[in-house]
Amino acid sequence: MMKIYYSTYGMQKLNIFEVLPRLCDIGYQGIEIAVTPGWPTNPTIFTKDDRKQLKSLLCQLEFSTPPLMALLSPCLPKSSRQIELTQFEATFEMAEELRIDECPSVVTTTLGHPKPDWDTGKSEIIECLLEVAEMGAKHNVTLAIEPHAGGDFETPDKAAWLMENTRHDHLKLNFDYSHFYVENIDLQHAVDLNIPYAVHNHIKDGYRDDQQKVNYLLPGEGSLDLSNYVKVISSAGWNNYLCPEVTAQIWKRPDYDPWNTAERCFHNLDLARSNL
Repeated sequence: MMKIYYSTYGMQKLNIFEVLPRLCDIGYQGIEIAVTPGWPTNPTIFTKDDRKQLKSLLCQLEFSTPPLMALLSPCLPKSSRQIELTQFEATFEMAEELRIDECPSVVTTTLGHPKPDWDTGKSEIIECLLEVAEMGAKHNVTLAIEPHAGGDFETPDKAAWLMENTRHDHLKLNFDYSHFYVENIDLQHAVDLNIPYAVHNHIKDGYRDDQQKVNYLLPGEGSLDLSNYVKVISSAGWNNYLCPEVTAQIWKRPDYDPWNTAERCFHNLDLARSNL
């Protein structure tokens, strides 16, 4: 049965060593660790001893190598690029140190801001991504890029084009259908184009309101047919895990309850996968 992971992106203020056992008790079988600056697991402050302790806990809970979410900007111009590359390097080192099995670790991000315009700057985007992917390769880490609604890298067609024009073993995709769903892009179309290149996934729900603003929801709490989603990606060969992402739109609310949210996400995804 497909596993269910959870992301600490929605648990910014919580202690990772207290979070993991409690997530395991809920039923989660793996974890995505948010490592962006501002999170306590930022690689520049999460020490070598912290990492050893975390790896030991992951093994104790029988979790696999954790993917890392690093919301960095791989396409910054040369004039401001070095600080970001240093953060990528630290992230790749941490991913390597947390590796539990022989498979490449995964670090996921978007194209970030600022970046070149997609229509006129695709060659520059490719050059920047390949530089970061080469850094990852030295640590046996795969960089997973996520298309994002609201920008100009927002369709599965563009994501597939990027993969076909880079063809780097350590540069792949993070498949988050919510960004296509709010753009009214067909699930099967997105899966056919992107799942062959995917090494990580996020799942949530969402919609555009009357002002065309994108509003994200927890998986299973909107109009997306979650059971059908699981069936379609499974039929396409994705049988690794489902990883709900609780967006900042949700976790920044004053009434946000991280544990109630984690339980709701698990319940909805567990029900969806049970229909396979």
